[in-house]
Amino acid sequence: MIDLARISPPNRRSNYLLVVRLDNARQIASAFGTAALITATAHVRGAIASHLDPVICREAADEIIVLAHAAMLEADFVRTQIEVLCARLCGTPVEHEGSRILLSISIGHSDPAPGGLESDTGEALDEARSRLQRVAAPALSLDTGSAPEEARYRADMARAAWLVHQVARGEMFFAWRPIHDPRRPDRLLQHEALLRYADAQGEQFDCTAAYQALERVGLAHLLDRALVLRVLDELEADPRAHLSIAISPQSLSFDLGGQDAAWTDFLARIERHPELAERLVIEFHESAASRFWPGTLTFLNTLRALGIGIGLVGFGSGHASVRQLAVLRPSQIKLDSAFLRTAFLSERNRARVGQLAAQARGLCDSVVFVGADTPAQIRLAVEEGAQWVAGERLGRVCTRRTWSARHRSPAHHPGTSFASRAEPSPALAEGLRAVRSPVF
Repeated sequence: MIDLARISPPNRRSNYLLVVRLDNARQIASAFGTAALITATAHVRGAIASHLDPVICREAADEIIVLAHAAMLEADFVRTQIEVLCARLCGTPVEHEGSRILLSISIGHSDPAPGGLESDTGEALDEARSRLQRVAAPALSLDTGSAPEEARYRADMARAAWLVHQVARGEMFFAWRPIHDPRRPDRLLQHEALLRYADAQGEQFDCTAAYQALERVGLAHLLDRALVLRVLDELEADPRAHLSIAISPQSLSFDLGGQDAAWTDFLARIERHPELAERLVIEFHESAASRFWPGTLTFLNTLRALGIGIGLVGFGSGHASVRQLAVLRPSQIKLDSAFLRTAFLSERNRARVGQLAAQARGLCDSVVFVGADTPAQIRLAVEEGAQWVAGERLGRVCTRRTWSARHRSPAHHPGTSFASRAEPSPALAEGLRAVRSPVF
């Protein structure tokens, strides 16, 4: 908790009106009951009071209007505070009658305004509500109107809360999948970060089912941002590492939790260490192309301008058109593994691999054939001109950090695809998002 009174005298503070919305209030009441919603609202109210020391002006079942103070340190301080508050509220499950419920919170804020309680009406409130309407809130429009939908929501919430809890406890870890040159297996493009956990006997499992549940309740962005920061830790720790991580299409926005109030820690890290950008690829599924958030292109263009690679996974399975995918301008595409693994079932399947590869090459410079698990599949990938492959045959998923100087691919040197990313400049980064904070 930051003591604003200590770090900033009263004449350097201003009032901000916040409209705090519980996005999944309707779903909680429907699936868990009115008492659960009351508990959730009380939890939100208590967290706001402990974090901001505010004056609560008005309260409803799904909304709290707050007059809060913020130090006048810089323009983005309030947005950073909003991200911190949303992370605190959404990252801690609410306990109710044996169930653990994750909350989805969005916050709209006004510009600095003088005055006291009268500020909860008029222009400040209109401004805060206007910003709230522009927030990307995946949980806001979920359906829970029937008994099967409510049961599904409860089951998904249990899995999602378990996953968030395990990550917070440090029980989850990354395993790394190498991307190889099929002609020279000693050459590596990068390693992909895959989230894993171990049972009491030490056997490892992936988190796909729990992560999909987290997506279905609209809160994948909470975990995505934390995991991307962990990948940055790995890049900072070893300058030889070239890493990628896949995130949910729900996370492709700076307007998560609050308008322009997401990914602030991530962008601040990249601005402090711009050399990390050229060794990082952020991936998402092809299906994102057909259901953009309003801020998706702004998000992707900002990452691209900072020098971060944009990867598309599951190519060929998401039913997006080539025109839609061309708008994304990915630097790397991974073919869906199903196509290579079923290529020998029929001539039609065999021909489809080449067709997809040709389409992918028309969209980007680096194409990865996923699912190269047998010698025959590797040979097929080579016949179709594969630059890179991922599969059990050449490199198993492993928790060891196997990258080293001898593994670096010429693809990372000047004059090749990955080196062609725009180098981030301080001026450009400042113009895109000024997120440096002297406090955080």
